[in-house]
Amino acid sequence: MLELKTKTKELCKPPVVGFRPRAVQFINENFIWVLLVLIMAGATVMNPRFLTSNNIFNILVASASLGCLVLAESIVFFTGNFDLSIEANMIFVAIVGGLIMAYPTSITNAAGATVTTGGLGLSWPLALVVMLALSSTIGLANGLMVVRLRMNNFMVTLATSIVLAGLALVVGEARNLFGIPDGFRFVGAGKLGPVPIAAIFLLILFAVAHFVLSRTVFGRQLYAVGSNREAARAAGINDDRVIIHAYLICGFLSGLAAYVLVGRLGAASAGISNGALFLAVAAAVIGGVSLMGGRGTAPGMLGGLLLVSTIGNAMNLAQIPANYVRVVSGAVILLAVFIDALRSRR
Repeated sequence: MLELKTKTKELCKPPVVGFRPRAVQFINENFIWVLLVLIMAGATVMNPRFLTSNNIFNILVASASLGCLVLAESIVFFTGNFDLSIEANMIFVAIVGGLIMAYPTSITNAAGATVTTGGLGLSWPLALVVMLALSSTIGLANGLMVVRLRMNNFMVTLATSIVLAGLALVVGEARNLFGIPDGFRFVGAGKLGPVPIAAIFLLILFAVAHFVLSRTVFGRQLYAVGSNREAARAAGINDDRVIIHAYLICGFLSGLAAYVLVGRLGAASAGISNGALFLAVAAAVIGGVSLMGGRGTAPGMLGGLLLVSTIGNAMNLAQIPANYVRVVSGAVILLAVFIDALRSRR
């Protein structure tokens, strides 16, 4: 009897976790940050200028607008849906904002006639309000079509993307709108001492996202709807409203991305962005967001964003031709899908 009790106690003892299992668990839970450190170390070996403060700030500034798109896409991913219109939304509202606030200029064309170009020269706060309201409305329209009309989210947002890309060309008339007011450029190009405002904005943005996702009822509802929509509905969650709100926030963040990007570049045009949608999806998925919904964290998304931006920055410092950069970007997206498939199987 005594021997039986002794064996029972031994079986009930918690397993002893050695150093190696703990290390494996740490790497598994912080995979994106471990990978980021390794890539930064490799980039520093290739070019010592990589790890300078100026270059790190450049990475953060360049990541600010893309970070808005990463959050925008991720919030929709959480509900198990897609939004392929975030980049086109950003470009379209950037041109609308540029037309509202860019200073009008007069030039003489080849025929000798005086032509007025540029924008209307109105106040930049008005332009910002219109941009955010317009982008939010586009996101809301996507959500209503997906939820109320039961239309396929992939096809709806693909069609919206095509329409907005066409409108950007029609409204912008293939012009580069310069003369953006300094007040509008405060976040995108301003500095607080040696620190760019865009870098501070990026960190605050993800801190707010982390609070919303981990500490609020809406954040828990996003995960619940994406994990199991039927179970969420049975628990009393209005799943339709959650998805519509997710698309609305997605549209708002797309407009916020336009605000930061136009402010950084000091101009607006139809070619202001190229391929940001795919980089946003790659950053989100590499950072732990599931394409099937219900999984992901703000720190993970930030890690994925910095990883994608670091790779691009390191390749630019190494003066690698742009065609190879596109090849690597495609490989990163493929890696993101592969990692998501592995996570789903586990």
